[in-house]
Amino acid sequence: MENAYGPLVFAGTLAYLAYLFVLAWVLALPGRRRGLVTVVALADAAWLWWLSGRDGAAWDIVRDWQPLLQILLCYWLSGAFFVRPMPAAETWLARGDRWLFDRVGLSAWIDRSPRIVLEILELAYLSVYFVLPLGFATALWLAAGTVDADRYWRVVMAAELACYGVLPWIQTRTPRALGDHLHIERRPVAIRRLNSLVLRHGSIQVNTFPSGHAAGAMATALAVASISPAAGAIFGVIAAGIVVGSIVGRYHYAADSVAGVLVAVAAWMLLG
Repeated sequence: MENAYGPLVFAGTLAYLAYLFVLAWVLALPGRRRGLVTVVALADAAWLWWLSGRDGAAWDIVRDWQPLLQILLCYWLSGAFFVRPMPAAETWLARGDRWLFDRVGLSAWIDRSPRIVLEILELAYLSVYFVLPLGFATALWLAAGTVDADRYWRVVMAAELACYGVLPWIQTRTPRALGDHLHIERRPVAIRRLNSLVLRHGSIQVNTFPSGHAAGAMATALAVASISPAAGAIFGVIAAGIVVGSIVGRYHYAADSVAGVLVAVAAWMLLG
């Protein structure tokens, strides 16, 4: 198996850390956040450089799964750049949702939908936290240990980091936080309470445009599909559920999720 920290994944991760490091000093970031981004980015870059030189099977395993940690770390570091919401951007994003919910009829569909359908959509959204590691584990299993880990992770990481990298420039709150089209709140959806708990303690509490959830799930499906079209189709269904669930649950604007899917497709076409 080719190591996950091949040239592209290694260089791409370091480039993103350098991007955040420079932005922390170029933008008017509060002093404490600037220091946090600076220290963490430098420490993480040093860790990756050191890790790249370790030999042995155990270190290979660490490198193969390390991108998961990097995605999470870059997500939190990118969140440090959120200073204040941009009302004009929020208005633009909400315009598409008004068309979808009011004119197309998504609001009425949510009101009439069987509760089990809404529970499944909330469960799909919750599954985003497991899709990336499950996708890589599936790729390892299907390829009997011969998967090109660098190829897999460069698609997934490129999709995720492309979304996070926009956050310093487009800063918006989630439609859920703004109370926009919260028709699902009228329904007693149990898994929604679990999602709210997870987001309260494990999220940066702001919106990402494009959606990292949609991009990561779709990129995973495409990366798995390059090994097994059948398995990729299963992950594609999960990714579709995540996209729809994110919109219905008001975790993302529709434009966020559509843009996230397009980012994933672009990453797969360029790097897959």
